[in-house]
Amino acid sequence: MLESRAEPSFFTLAGVSCHLKDYRLSYLLNKKLPAGFRKLDDLPGNYSLYLYEDVESRNIYYLICNRSEDKVLFPELKQTDFILLVEGPFKRTQLNRLISSIKAIPNVLMAFDIKPESLKNLSGFLADLELHLMEISRGNKMGKPNITKK
Repeated sequence: MLESRAEPSFFTLAGVSCHLKDYRLSYLLNKKLPAGFRKLDDLPGNYSLYLYEDVESRNIYYLICNRSEDKVLFPELKQTDFILLVEGPFKRTQLNRLISSIKAIPNVLMAFDIKPESLKNLSGFLADLELHLMEISRGNKMGKPNITKK
């Protein structure tokens, strides 16, 4: 459920460097993890966005492209092609398993933990992401995100 939350949420970040297109990485993550990433409307600036809700673990996964044409979403992560943001309870052991699984995907050059404090505008990005998700939900009469197939 993509609902606005009044209480602060906690999250985990991982970076992925690879030569794969967003839809291909999403597909491979779906097979490897297994997950169910689905394409949502791009973030402003044409940064692709994928979503996977793991109801059982109460985690929401966002796969976000860090590059758009000649722009980078997080300049501190110039060598990072994708950011995986996991919202909800997520232990260090889970993160380590996730990163190991991503590294095992062919054509993934590197997967690594990102320290939230290393990103200057993370809080602004999180606010923008929440607004974007609210706009998607508002645009759909059922209150669910506008999921596009690619």
